[in-house]
Amino acid sequence: MLYSTIVKRDETGLNQIYDAAREFEQENVMEALITCKFDMKKVEHTLNLVRLYQARLNIESRDLEDFSENFIEQYATDHNECFRMAETLIRRIRTTITGSMKVFRKFCPRVHRKVDEKGNIVPVLDYSRLTFRHFHGQFFGVEVYVEAAQTLIRELVSFFFHLMRTLKLCKEMIRLETEVRGDAKRLKDIYNRSCDDVLKSVREVYDTFGQVKLISDEELEERRKNARPLHERLGKDYHAHDRRWMQIEAYMYRLESGNRYQLDEKASMLWAHNPEWGKKVCELIPKLDTLNIPYKHSKKAEAEGKRGTFDAREMVYLVKWSGVSRMSRDGKTVVDEANERQFYIYLQTRYEGDFLFPSWQAVCRERKFFYDQKVSMTWLAGQFANYLPEK
Repeated sequence: MLYSTIVKRDETGLNQIYDAAREFEQENVMEALITCKFDMKKVEHTLNLVRLYQARLNIESRDLEDFSENFIEQYATDHNECFRMAETLIRRIRTTITGSMKVFRKFCPRVHRKVDEKGNIVPVLDYSRLTFRHFHGQFFGVEVYVEAAQTLIRELVSFFFHLMRTLKLCKEMIRLETEVRGDAKRLKDIYNRSCDDVLKSVREVYDTFGQVKLISDEELEERRKNARPLHERLGKDYHAHDRRWMQIEAYMYRLESGNRYQLDEKASMLWAHNPEWGKKVCELIPKLDTLNIPYKHSKKAEAEGKRGTFDAREMVYLVKWSGVSRMSRDGKTVVDEANERQFYIYLQTRYEGDFLFPSWQAVCRERKFFYDQKVSMTWLAGQFANYLPEK
């Protein structure tokens, strides 16, 4: 008879190890020492083995705990299937799983009989004395290594405690992941926030190194042809791809949403959560000269043949009225300074009228004044709306 330490490649395998660790009791160790006929050398060897895997378990469990903090709130990561199924989980904490099975194997009865052709292989968890519930009641003959045995017991208690905590975390992540997949609204909010996050990182690269194509024109056209509605793939794609995929996915989704309202690439990214409003803002940009926005005369404007420079305070109103935003953790759109700066740059590239724009630094100084005065953002946006012609 052989003992198999192979764990089933599904959630059943995780549950088997978790249940076996939960059933561990200190009395099992002394029972196993007698039944398996441990000598002093084997006790010390087992003690060293447990300590080795305890150290590895500590490292892997900390990494797993750190990774779990934002796992559910990320639509795609580079370790998507970390908690999703036992097979990938075992790869993630492979030394922990291997170590725990070897510890159980150490406390299986020794077999001297020759193995037949079929192998006669049995699961180690079914035969390990650490999972038994029947004790001799008296432990004669173990006095020679009683101190080492007590040390081994303490190390095993610590090992199985941390093992259960790690497996419990995995089971909880699997439960939460399933829960999110069944909540369409929460899933959509996570998707939108993840789009914002990856596109923000792409924008930072653009600002540093200039325009970088995320996707070739050929691949872009191919994706457009084979595009599926978001609601059909939202649950299926959750935790199924890496961040590189998420960058392209976010870019494509924003672009497609903006195209429905005749928005160009940059406008599609700026008004990702309200492309219909973005269309109205973009239609207004060429008409700014007709709104009688207050301006100041300046030598720079005169030198460039312009009538003047828009007042910085009025530009604060305009920026707030534009409505560029990002998605918050609770699914609401909130003001985003980085997007506002991008809008201001976009505004200047699209405007071809008779005025200059103040610098972004000047606009920020005026905005800081309003922030210090705790002025409502709704009020600020409303001030620019006063310049618009009545419908």
